[in-house]
Amino acid sequence: MDLSRRLMPNIISLLKDCGLDLKDVEAIGVSLGPGSFTGLRIGVVTAKTLAQVLGVPISGIVSLDLLAHQFDYLAQAVVCPLIKVRRAEVYYAFFRADRGSIQRISDYDAGPIEKVMEFAKGALPTKAGAAEVIFCGDALLENLDALRQALGNVVVPAPPWLSYPKASILAQSALENVTQGKADDPLSLAPFYIRRSAPEMRLETASNACRRNAKRSAG
Repeated sequence: MDLSRRLMPNIISLLKDCGLDLKDVEAIGVSLGPGSFTGLRIGVVTAKTLAQVLGVPISGIVSLDLLAHQFDYLAQAVVCPLIKVRRAEVYYAFFRADRGSIQRISDYDAGPIEKVMEFAKGALPTKAGAAEVIFCGDALLENLDALRQALGNVVVPAPPWLSYPKASILAQSALENVTQGKADDPLSLAPFYIRRSAPEMRLETASNACRRNAKRSAG
């Protein structure tokens, strides 16, 4: 809850540092995740509320896209951002960068690092025609040795400063969407989780167990 108390004061402080006020905001960009469930909910709800109160357009951008866009100036480069998930798993997707744009060449997914290796070994050469993959993200360091052991020279690790989404890239991506008429509906915009939270999965498991027990009792 500390984030919810600090977020708006920090936004106001940032605007003041830039010589601006809330009334000067003309559009809002927000990172949708995947990432921390609580953090995403707080961030997205705050952005949606501001957009509605100020009457300005809003655009949500997937965090994996933001990481991949850091390399969009390259020609025909393949990029795979890795974001931490609990229980030794990662959120990931594969992208092809091509001089100012990126194209996603896999689904957004979550799973153990072995799933990432499997895609890189199998589908990647035929889909992307690339001999190397740039890996980045906050889950890179802890998985780098495993990636190198499995993929060898295919692995090109990004430096640490390219492993976190940049506000400047978020702003540029959101601005492009808004100016192209691709703004999101502030009422329906939602965090992008990829997978359900642990409490939701536990609740489903418990609910299924209750239904099975009820059937046995009825039988």
